[in-house]
Amino acid sequence: MKYFFDTNVISNLVRKEEVAITKLQELASDDRNEFYTNQLVFMESLRAIPLTHKKLFDNTKETLENFEKLEITQDIYNKSIEFARFCKSKGISLGKCEAIDYIHFITAKYYDLEIVSFDGDMARLEEKYQEFLVTR
Repeated sequence: MKYFFDTNVISNLVRKEEVAITKLQELASDDRNEFYTNQLVFMESLRAIPLTHKKLFDNTKETLENFEKLEITQDIYNKSIEFARFCKSKGISLGKCEAIDYIHFITAKYYDLEIVSFDGDMARLEEKYQEFLVTR
């Protein structure tokens, strides 16, 4: 399987939260699984690490460099806008990181990847995505 890791999973791994560690171990136990992010996840994950935690920064960066980085194409941006507008028309509001959530979600869909996220908003987007596809 191919998996797209959302920023919140990486953040939870950095904080050594058991749920994230368990999820990564479960997925990594199968050699056929492939892990992906995009440059936005890479940047979001690293920018949040305090300047005083150089070792943590270096370790996180090293881990993220093992993930394949996907390009966020103009087509992904366009589809993110279209899907965001569709969701807005259905009363969906995701809060302060809304634009980034749409970009991550559509990036995963564009490359046909399973999303790994602990963000309930991704589950809400998944519910609306099939409806969105029917309207296109």
